[in-house]
Amino acid sequence: MNSHDDPDSRYLSYMLRMWRTRDGNGQPVWCASLEEPGSHHTESFGDADALFAFLQSRLGIEMPGDHAKQKQQAQWEPQG
Repeated sequence: MNSHDDPDSRYLSYMLRMWRTRDGNGQPVWCASLEEPGSHHTESFGDADALFAFLQSRLGIEMPGDHAKQKQQAQWEPQG
């Protein structure tokens, strides 16, 4: 079993690869991939924000402003 399979794991290990490329507007952007050493499971990210969001979700971290975003989204969702 690896950390990807165990939601209660207290240990996560990834090999991080990062490279710089250009987006559709020609602006530089950092891309990344994370690979779990044991399983070789790989996640790829088109920008640093996606990488950070993945890591935050794996670590169970709610960043400042996340609660406010959720509250704002809830206000716009239709009530059933």
